[in-house]
Amino acid sequence: MAPRRLSAFDRSFLDIESRNAHMHVGWVARFARADGVDFEVIRDHIVGRLPRAPRYRQRLVAVPLEVHDPVWIDDDRFDPSHHIRRAPGTDFGSVMRAVLSEPLARDRPLWELHIADELADGSIGMVGKAHHCMVDGMAAVELVSLLLDEVPAPAGADEAGWAPRRRPSRRSRLAEAVVDRTRESVALMEG
Repeated sequence: MAPRRLSAFDRSFLDIESRNAHMHVGWVARFARADGVDFEVIRDHIVGRLPRAPRYRQRLVAVPLEVHDPVWIDDDRFDPSHHIRRAPGTDFGSVMRAVLSEPLARDRPLWELHIADELADGSIGMVGKAHHCMVDGMAAVELVSLLLDEVPAPAGADEAGWAPRRRPSRRSRLAEAVVDRTRESVALMEG
């Protein structure tokens, strides 16, 4: 199966990003602490649900000679610890400002979730961010489904031995891009 190509519209979010204008979408949530719930419990819960949202284990790779937009591929070095992090500090406002003021690393899947489980008031805070090229309103809802359950007794983890698909070669990415561009040009001429 060929990797999914980033749309020109979504690529524009990568193109206009700068050191001073990060193009991630951020969100925050705060929860009352339940007995036995801490960073490790929350992290394991999320890791067990990542198969429900495959995009969260994919990263972008460029097409040689940039003849077309980048493609999403499975990250063969995916490490949940790069994305689900314990946020130090007891002041949620400081945690939010620190997390949201940093850009996302482009060499891995374009999202992070920071969990502040040592807040001064005893609550647990979460600060998340995902690059705008990766998420829209529906994708944000998808992420919430990774975190929250409708019923108090959640289903078990579904991390059933995920293995990344083989990375497409530079040659195959270039060939697919040329074919895609040709199809697009023909469609424009016919339309």
